[in-house]
Amino acid sequence: MECPFCTEDFNDAALVCKSCGRDLRLVRPIIEENLNLVREAGRLQLQVNRLRAAEQRWSSSLGWWAIHLGIYLLTPIVLLLAMHYATTVLFNVSLLYLRLGSIAIPMPFGFALLILSHHDVRWSALYGAVVGAVSVAGMLTVVGYTDNVQILPQDAREWREVLEYAVSIMLAYVTGNVLAALVQRMLPRTLDATSAPNPMVVQAVRIFGGPASSQTLRRRAQKVSDNLGKIGTAAGALGTAGASIYSGLRVLMGGG
Repeated sequence: MECPFCTEDFNDAALVCKSCGRDLRLVRPIIEENLNLVREAGRLQLQVNRLRAAEQRWSSSLGWWAIHLGIYLLTPIVLLLAMHYATTVLFNVSLLYLRLGSIAIPMPFGFALLILSHHDVRWSALYGAVVGAVSVAGMLTVVGYTDNVQILPQDAREWREVLEYAVSIMLAYVTGNVLAALVQRMLPRTLDATSAPNPMVVQAVRIFGGPASSQTLRRRAQKVSDNLGKIGTAAGALGTAGASIYSGLRVLMGGG
């Protein structure tokens, strides 16, 4: 927590501020209540965002849907196909780059799907499945025409590889969405500070952190840098979990 008199951090169990010596027993309940209110406001804002997204899905025009699907479906599909053509036809480099690209391209779209359009992991799984299926179908078509071979897989092993690749694209899309949810839940919990933070950090907190006063935004932003290490650790854990899921799917499919 932060002392309301000198703005220095103090231990949650402290009775007196170690910096200014002021008694904290009377103000502690107020500080805790304010923190609880901030968390509750963030939680309610997330619910409002989800309800608005649901209402927008049902009430939006065809033009809105065309733009929405163009951004979250067509764009990653085009990028994946372009990456596949470049790595396999133009430059003929290692397939490792193809695998890395299949993770790096869908992930930001899954992230933006939640942050900008407030579509949760269920929608990211659906969008990721479509992106994976259409992209892989397009890749098979490109290989078929350029190498003059059959477009469709010819045996169970080839079908397994195709399915594995499509699933890896879907998981990358979902991982981006999960990372966005993690960021949304961590940033509103940052504590207050009083020094002037970086304007870019303030803008990020304003986008991700929900409604708050300008003073609260400044204080949150000052503590965001302290939480970046935690976010990085959590992102690494999620990445490892995604890689484990991907490896598990390969083993499962390989044993079938």
